[in-house]
Amino acid sequence: MITMYDVAKDAEVSCSTVSRVMNGSKKISKETTRKVMEAVQRLDYKLNVVIEKVNVSTHTIGVVACSYLSDPFYFPVFESIFETIEQLGYKMLFCRLDTTYGLQTNFDILEGLENKVDGIVFVGNFRITEKDIKIFIDNKRPIVSLFGYIDVPGVAHIITNNYQAAYNATTYLINNGHKRIAHIMAHRSYIHSIERMKGYVSALKDHNIPVDQDLITVGQFTFEEAYQSSLSFIDNNKNFTAVFCFNDIIAGAFIRACKERNLKVPDDISVIGVDDISYENLMITKDIPLVTTMRQPRKEMADYTVRVLLQKLRGIEGIDRKIYNPILIERNTTMPIKKL
Repeated sequence: MITMYDVAKDAEVSCSTVSRVMNGSKKISKETTRKVMEAVQRLDYKLNVVIEKVNVSTHTIGVVACSYLSDPFYFPVFESIFETIEQLGYKMLFCRLDTTYGLQTNFDILEGLENKVDGIVFVGNFRITEKDIKIFIDNKRPIVSLFGYIDVPGVAHIITNNYQAAYNATTYLINNGHKRIAHIMAHRSYIHSIERMKGYVSALKDHNIPVDQDLITVGQFTFEEAYQSSLSFIDNNKNFTAVFCFNDIIAGAFIRACKERNLKVPDDISVIGVDDISYENLMITKDIPLVTTMRQPRKEMADYTVRVLLQKLRGIEGIDRKIYNPILIERNTTMPIKKL
């Protein structure tokens, strides 16, 4: 028996492309349509052999993850997503996109989900275009993005107020008497890094503290990269009393670098991060104290994301964006400057 898979293989296209051609879609190029129909004739494929009904429920949620799954920030996020999907009686189809795959491969991965899921949760920051997900939008399959920005109409966003996280963290240090406050950011082109940089700068300006570009450096994403960057930064900058780090991984790396350079935290330098991650996942707990941080309610946000998607599946609209404000968690890496 000839199947749609056989036609797709013969025509060198995806099964979903064959399905769209067979259903009379006008959005497939003439050349692709010709290739598919020629394969249909060659193989004597009968239309009633496989019937693809686009809008039939699969009772499955697609979870598409970004490439940096090793980041401990995401451990409780995926745990919460999986638990909520199961609790609500759905199945899950998990896949990962990676910038090393190339744009076409990522597009093929998304296209392969077309008739397998009722909706998609994107987790992390993606460079997704309308073309990449147009097929889901056209077929009224809802999409919710968690922690990222997908600038496509119809996509709901559950995000953190990164600007406010940085503003509040920097203001907290200022209120503790610090004026020479450094900032270790992530990649300069990373949207979350840009937003947190803006929050840091605004807090300084609102308190009439000049912004010193020498006190701003890039820590990258991994612990080792941040550690090496922190060592270099400490060696070249002596005149600061506090540092706001892009996240807790960078904060932990900076604290370890301080120890290497015989600086005490918080006695010599106060340190604050963002996220509230567990250092146990990095296995670096022995020499790193509990970090003062701006907590992102990750599990709550993940649970809410799934519920928003299911509401949209039931035809309940109106939830297009929800912004969570991080919460200050005071711990052992900050202190008032008057005690230094």
